[in-house]
Amino acid sequence: MKTLSYISLLLFCTFSCKDNKISNPTKNLVENSTNKVITSKLQNTNIDQKWYGIYKARFDYGKIGGVNAGWDLEIHIDSNHITVSGSGYQIGFKDEVTATEEENKLILKYKKNIDGYSLGKNMNPEFILIKDNDNFYIQSEWIDSDIITKPEAKGFIISKKSL
Repeated sequence: MKTLSYISLLLFCTFSCKDNKISNPTKNLVENSTNKVITSKLQNTNIDQKWYGIYKARFDYGKIGGVNAGWDLEIHIDSNHITVSGSGYQIGFKDEVTATEEENKLILKYKKNIDGYSLGKNMNPEFILIKDNDNFYIQSEWIDSDIITKPEAKGFIISKKSL
């Protein structure tokens, strides 16, 4: 009887101690998904660190219906991802974008909508960030021509804050 118990225990241990990849597919799915996300994010920001930072601009329409109207643009660039968001009068969006460097320009192309309006998917590129010495400028179809803030020759001035 003891021999039968040992054999049963041995068989139980043999078949229950399977490879983790076979016995826990959910864990492997999560690990593989995480690796894909990390790889995707690293590929997304293969740009010079001089571009890393938080960029902000305000675009004013003046008074509409007796209320000051306008919207705020924010671009967040770090080693993990690049997001662009706009919020204000009749506008609200947050997009993830990809970046390509071309000399003193950073071309930001729509990747996916995170929240709000998804009009960015129809813009190619969605934004162009320009560096001229210590100044930064932004160009985009998001910026209406009827705003009070007027562009300079290279675009609208946008401020940069380091991370």
